[in-house]
Amino acid sequence: MQIPGATSSRMSRRFSRSGSSPLTAAVLPVPVSAAQPQHRCGSLKRWQTISKATSPEDTDMNELSLTINGRPVTVAPGATILDAATGAGIEIPTLCFNKSLDATGSCWMCIVELKGKNRFVPACDTLVMEGMVVETENEALSSMRRQSIERIIEQHSGDCMGPCELTCPAGCDIPDFIDAIARHDEREAIKIIKESIPLAGILGRICPAPCEDECRRHGIDNPVSICALKRYAADSDAQSSERYLPELPENSGKKVAIVGSGPAGLTAAFFLRRKGHAVTVLESGTEAGGMMRYGIPRFRLPESVIESDLATLRDMGIEFRFNSEFGTAVTLNAVKSEFDALFLAVGAQKASTMNIPGEDIPGVVSGISFLRKSAFAPQMLPGARVVVTGGGNTAIDAARTAIRLGASSVTILYRRTIKDMPANRAEIEEALAEGVTIVERVAPTLIRSLNDLLEITAIKMEQGEPDESGRRRPVPVPGSEFTVKADTIISAIGQKVDSAAAGAAAIESGSGGELLVDPETLQSETPWIFAGGDCVSGADLAIQAVAQGKRAAHSIDLFLSGKPVVAEKPAFNSSFGARDEAPEAFYQKKSPAGRVPVPELTPEVRTTCFDEVVTGYTAESAREEALRCLQCRCNAIADCRLRELASRYLPSRITVQHDHPGFYKAESAEISMEREKCVDCGICVRMIEQLHGTAIDLTIMTESCPTGALSLPG
Repeated sequence: MQIPGATSSRMSRRFSRSGSSPLTAAVLPVPVSAAQPQHRCGSLKRWQTISKATSPEDTDMNELSLTINGRPVTVAPGATILDAATGAGIEIPTLCFNKSLDATGSCWMCIVELKGKNRFVPACDTLVMEGMVVETENEALSSMRRQSIERIIEQHSGDCMGPCELTCPAGCDIPDFIDAIARHDEREAIKIIKESIPLAGILGRICPAPCEDECRRHGIDNPVSICALKRYAADSDAQSSERYLPELPENSGKKVAIVGSGPAGLTAAFFLRRKGHAVTVLESGTEAGGMMRYGIPRFRLPESVIESDLATLRDMGIEFRFNSEFGTAVTLNAVKSEFDALFLAVGAQKASTMNIPGEDIPGVVSGISFLRKSAFAPQMLPGARVVVTGGGNTAIDAARTAIRLGASSVTILYRRTIKDMPANRAEIEEALAEGVTIVERVAPTLIRSLNDLLEITAIKMEQGEPDESGRRRPVPVPGSEFTVKADTIISAIGQKVDSAAAGAAAIESGSGGELLVDPETLQSETPWIFAGGDCVSGADLAIQAVAQGKRAAHSIDLFLSGKPVVAEKPAFNSSFGARDEAPEAFYQKKSPAGRVPVPELTPEVRTTCFDEVVTGYTAESAREEALRCLQCRCNAIADCRLRELASRYLPSRITVQHDHPGFYKAESAEISMEREKCVDCGICVRMIEQLHGTAIDLTIMTESCPTGALSLPG
């Protein structure tokens, strides 16, 4: 798009000015006069003074001495407090200051205190005087800077991070890895993904993708297939002759033991190894993977994919010890004698009970047990008629597995509606396509043996008042009981934590068996012991366990380094709001483009075997889908001064602007400008004015913008 009034496109990204700048008139948010500073902080007089003070006639002037934060500093006459501090390696925050410009702005972020004078002055504009005593950080200055940044932030609106990555529990940089796929740079894509999700092949298959629910593409047609693209990047890496391995620092000399090889344990191992620590994973079974290996059927998660993700960890030098059950084969004292820290990631592998008569009779099995047995014995026969109770992923996986093992009738009994089922939407749809029947709003009350069959009695439910989750509580309908006959009944109503790990580690556990640790740092009352994942949160999504594993690695690294164990502070984030709250103009010129279907086996083929159902994108289809991404993430997020200052002075704050009367995004071949990101710092205007008709390098101009309002197209 050519900006009205702008100069013609040039590959050099430069333009010259004659009279008033076409860039100023067409792209910049305010006329030149509006950006002129209103007080001494912006005065050109100060620069004239410096020029005079440093002219050849004044070379015999003595240097000036001052004290900054208790440190003696010497500078030449004509220097500002900011010059003096910078030269001494003392950082003073700035937003509108640019060292290449003569005139200064008026953000007041660089305010400092002149001790003994009860004065607060802008460091960028105040000349050093002999004997000055300056303080750059104290409570009063922080308060003033906080007020300044709050005032500035009120003018700013836009997405720092896209809603997709804000929703991802692991904080994956979704827009950037998708952009890499769109550019056919699969190696860069997997590198970005593994900055937050080391088990990319596994999560690319089993994650329910909450990120896709918040994709802004909903405002046009359908969300981007984020999870399928993550899987594509992982599969491309697995097939590469040179797989991506992160660089490792020198060994720290510290050793960490991790109990459990599920998503939390493996993620913690990955990030601890990247910190230089030696890591040993203690696994009670004969193979690594935890519930990912034994609780998810191979038609969803092939064993080869698990091994592929594990291969990266082994290549990083992570050690695995099998048949090493914590508390029996390996004691706490043995761990303490060999390791400097312990992370418990034992999961929630104990099946919840239905608490009804008859659930202990032969033929009634838990969903976890059924899936584990089928993983070891894929030829087991559940009988012709199978009934499953529950609505989560384990229930759906058990039902689909029973179909593949030869059951002719598989019925799921669920106490709420299908839309309320916590299982993955795609998995529910696939189960229905494969012939699984779901009976809504019913709950089991009794199981009994009847000759060679089992009979389960259920009662119909109606919706009552909302419970703590916000869903309507199921209430039994009196007199609505009915029975269903079955060869096998599978109870899959949930999982809970086995508190044995807490006992073995001598740490406290809650009423549900969950291990009690600091929720922010995951550190227990025993400083060298940490815990995370399902054994702390209760049964949850694998991506949540990944997030906890990464958090634990951060805390353990601090502990091993002798630093205070504190949680990472979240960065400030500006947002347009939820997925449907972006300005209407945001979607202008965004053409509808249907979601690229992810290939999968037909129901007729897949129900006869355990082959992977979803076969995944090709390079061409992945790129086509990646190009649908709206790239909501700000392209200046990595070096945005506004965000850095807001993160420092407005911690844990998310600013959401719901009204966007002035939103527009203008773009030419030379430069792009997004008005609502601009805070009128004036750097671009002052840059144009100072050059007085000479060519302007737009790369330098966009890099100087502190908010991402100006950027180079593409």
